[in-house]
Amino acid sequence: MLTENPVEYLHWVRRQLGDIAKGGMQLELPPKQVFHDPQNESDFRVMPCIVRKAGHACKTVKIIGTNTLQQLIPDQITVGKAFALHPEENFISHVFEGCLLSSARTGVCAALATELLAPASESLTVIGAGRVGFYAAFFTAASAGLRSIRIADSDNTRAADTAALLSSMLPELTVKATPMQELSDTDVVILATTSSKPFCHPPAWGAKLVISLGADTDNQHELAPEWIPIADIFVDTRDSARFGDLAAWQTAGLITTDNLIDLFDLLRQETPRTTSRPGLFISTGSALFDNLTISYLLDKTAGGVTSEMKSSNL
Repeated sequence: MLTENPVEYLHWVRRQLGDIAKGGMQLELPPKQVFHDPQNESDFRVMPCIVRKAGHACKTVKIIGTNTLQQLIPDQITVGKAFALHPEENFISHVFEGCLLSSARTGVCAALATELLAPASESLTVIGAGRVGFYAAFFTAASAGLRSIRIADSDNTRAADTAALLSSMLPELTVKATPMQELSDTDVVILATTSSKPFCHPPAWGAKLVISLGADTDNQHELAPEWIPIADIFVDTRDSARFGDLAAWQTAGLITTDNLIDLFDLLRQETPRTTSRPGLFISTGSALFDNLTISYLLDKTAGGVTSEMKSSNL
């Protein structure tokens, strides 16, 4: 449902964000609660969000875990469920698979960042060939005028499989798996890894925009601090600053939240960004994108909860 018309999905999310930015919709976005499991370097999170407009509310909450062991569920580092609640009676009306929801909404977040910050991009490099890397490449290709995509991963076989799948879905593009050491100049880099140490240093293959999606816990890092004095730093929401590289940089006294520009700031601007400085866009996962994606899915399935209080497991 999210991939059959990716442009429609992207435009839905952008319109909703624009309405929030301009005051046409009201957002209630509490900080996500993160409960750490230091022994396994993992955590689980509770992520609520409410978006209100014209007497209607879309209420959602996601309970999601980081599955570093991957023994019982071997192919999912993200596990859990998201729930839509009835807007008045507050019972759970719909249940969503957390892994797919999180991966897809993170991908559309990356596509939106590219559309707003690097709209003329023709080449994309994605480092990390898992679900998030796949969806980020797919949705960015749908929204931008890309000509080529390079996929890199520590597992060359996984990179080749992801590149082959994307190539079959995007036949008009050149999509290839490329070893890290063979990467060359590109317009945009998307980082979707599970790295525990910063590995992306300037100039990052000459990219004008670097999007970091993988450093969303205290134990994960993708961006080197050398970026701070030379780049403009953007986030999906201010809550992203509480985790990953942004949290580490704040703890070290290298940045404050005053250094950050969020999507609402961008959507309120009258003119597109024009600067020679590279841009960093960092997302550590927002319940807002869960909420907007769930709202989109409910709208596509006849407007959500019916008078018969019908439930569906999507």
